[in-house]
Order: sequence, then structure tokens, then C-alpha cells
Amino acid sequence: MSGLGDIMKQAQKMRAEMERVQAEAALKTVEGSAGGGMVIVVANGKGEILSVKIDPEVARAEDMEMLQDLVMAAANDALRKARELLTQEVSRLAGGLGLPPGLL
Repeated sequence: MSGLGDIMKQAQKMRAEMERVQAEAALKTVEGSAGGGMVIVVANGKGEILSVKIDPEVARAEDMEMLQDLVMAAANDALRKARELLTQEVSRLAGGLGLPPGLL
């Protein structure tokens, strides 16, 4: 029975560490861009868009479809980087706990 208790304690520790890592990642930001920096989107580690910056030159352009494409590309870039950030944080957690890769 002691073995089961130890496993439960380890699982609780892992859960607490995962929650801590997710909370830390939520405080970090990543930046995605498109059009050579004409559109910049900032997201947090929770995958939430925090801000969108559009160069005034591209906002004056006649081609609204291009602007929409740039915003979408920058947002997708930022969200991809947010997922990578969380993956890195979780990988660090798994390494620190001595767990085999892919377990978390």
C-alpha cells in the first residue's frame, strides 16, 4: 500500500508543478509578425492575443484583403510561438521530475 501512496503523492506533486508552470507561462509573452514587421501581434502563454500593432503605411493601403491576411498571419505566428513556449515549459518540468520524455 505504501507504493500506491507514494504514486499518489508523486501525481499530486506533478499536478501542482504543472499548474505552476502554466501560471508562469501565462505571464510570459511572445510576438508574432507578418509583412516584415508591418503587423505585430503579441500573445501570452495561455494563447490569448494581447495586442495588435499595424504600421500606418499598411493601414493606408488600398488593399484591405492584404491587411487582413497580414493580421491573420501575425496572429497565427504569435499563437504558434505561445504553444511552443508552453511546450518548452512543460518539457523543463518533465526533465526536472525525472520523467521519461512524452509522459506529460
